[in-house]
Amino acid sequence: MTWRTPFSALLTVPASIALTIGTAAVPLVLIERIFGSPDMLVPLGTDAIRSLLGVVATGAMTALSLAYSLTLVVFTLAASSIGPRLLKRFTTERVNQVTAGLLGGTFLYALVVIGFTSGPPPRVAAVGAGLLAVASVVQLIWFVRNVAQSVSVDDEIAEITARLRSEMARLKAQVEDAPDVPEAWHFRSVIKAQKTGYLLQPDGDALCELARKADIVVRIDHPSGEYVLADTPVMSICGEFPDDQVQRLSDAVRLEPARSDSGTAQFSINLLVEIALRALSPGVNDTFTALAVAEMLSGALADIAHDEPKPEVLADADGHPRVILPGVGLRDIFGQAFHPLRRASGQNVLMAQGLAKAYGRLYATGGDEARSVMEDHARLLLDDLRRASLASADVDSVTELLPDDLRRAVAG
Repeated sequence: MTWRTPFSALLTVPASIALTIGTAAVPLVLIERIFGSPDMLVPLGTDAIRSLLGVVATGAMTALSLAYSLTLVVFTLAASSIGPRLLKRFTTERVNQVTAGLLGGTFLYALVVIGFTSGPPPRVAAVGAGLLAVASVVQLIWFVRNVAQSVSVDDEIAEITARLRSEMARLKAQVEDAPDVPEAWHFRSVIKAQKTGYLLQPDGDALCELARKADIVVRIDHPSGEYVLADTPVMSICGEFPDDQVQRLSDAVRLEPARSDSGTAQFSINLLVEIALRALSPGVNDTFTALAVAEMLSGALADIAHDEPKPEVLADADGHPRVILPGVGLRDIFGQAFHPLRRASGQNVLMAQGLAKAYGRLYATGGDEARSVMEDHARLLLDDLRRASLASADVDSVTELLPDDLRRAVAG
């Protein structure tokens, strides 16, 4: 969804709110001139109303400028320690968009009403400007609270983890409800990337409807967010598809030059790992933030640890599979999450203990595949600690945190 990208989201949502509020002044003034308004509503003359509207307009624009300037400074400082993608979330945060739209709309509203002060005093519209000013103050207070919460690393980790858990729930549902699909050899590649870039998540509903009409099965060959070169095969089909309609399939493949939030589990994992790696860097040295990431990752990944994820299959209304999206295995997901943390831990015994606890949780709740993966991770962790020439007591303090079954499997 392109409107979720930082530029379009920051432009369209606040602009729509601001223009709606600003244009609302015109019918309000015209209705007042037709039906009139009691003088007691706002016992002010034209000059006083014009001054009031000027104060509202100036205050709204000043508040908008100061709020965004100060907030961007705070987010820039936070991005240096948490991650640069925090700035991208700032533009797509709904509270920030509504605040910009309300303050901008109050400014436009006041300007429009000022233009009508040459005739009868727009008293009802002046009352509307006052109400907008009150609403802007309330929204500004909420905005400051939201910004303060957004730059908190713990809240940021919790927010990303919530998105990851929703993705894990979707992957788990695929395991339970996945229909049978054609074998791989039935597919032939028909669509290649037209340019180099990052693959965006396709419009599943539109692609499913297109496949239904042609009575084919479409398979996306690369996961969303992957960097592909021009002329790389990205889509295959099972069945016959008219050559003159191939362009419609090609239009469903979207690429962009910069990495963005692709709404996948891998992207959320990468964000959490990035926060942990920055926390473990010598410049930051915040082990407890990295420990929080390890705990959150173990909690989210435990949701699918008992079953091997399968490719996502989109079916039509009759239940026939139409679109197959790339899947990812447990070994790949766990490796993406924990290998970087283990490598960055070095001689940090506290972090190693946190990883051992995370491995133990996944080992206890996972199936056979997850247990096998956790055995490999635990073995690598202990090997790294021994190569770091740590005291045997430190290595033992990590080993003791592993479950008995996992400890015996690693020792054997």
